[in-house]
This record gives sequence, C-alpha cells and structure tokens, in this order.
Amino acid sequence: MKVKTKQISLQEYAERVNTSNFRQNRKYPNKPLTQQAIKYRVKMGMELPEVIKYDRVGKVHVLTVKENF
Repeated sequence: MKVKTKQISLQEYAERVNTSNFRQNRKYPNKPLTQQAIKYRVKMGMELPEVIKYDRVGKVHVLTVKENF
C-alpha cells in the first residue's frame, strides 16, 4: 500500500509541527518554531520530524509529509 503524502511550505510546517520534537531542556519549550530554525536544520543536514522529503524549487522550499500531518 502506497503512503499518501502532501506537500507543504515551511511556514505551514512551522505552524503545525510539535515543538517538543525540536526543543528539549530549553528555557522556553513552548515558543513557536521559526522558519529560520527549519532552514538551519535543512542546511546542516539535520532530521526534520514528520518530513519524508525536502525539495527546493527556485527560492521556494517544499516539504513532503504524510497526508494526515
């Protein structure tokens, strides 16, 4: 069975992702995640939770996630 996926922007990913997957033992664990933080993780080759694939089309960053994300 093929996994159904959808493509979202960095902004939508930042709004929806669970911040506890990124911040542990930090001063403000419930602050929202920024797009710059996601771009940094992509640039450094770090894993992004829930993301299957990352693409850059021109200047637009596109993340592929499961359909129920």
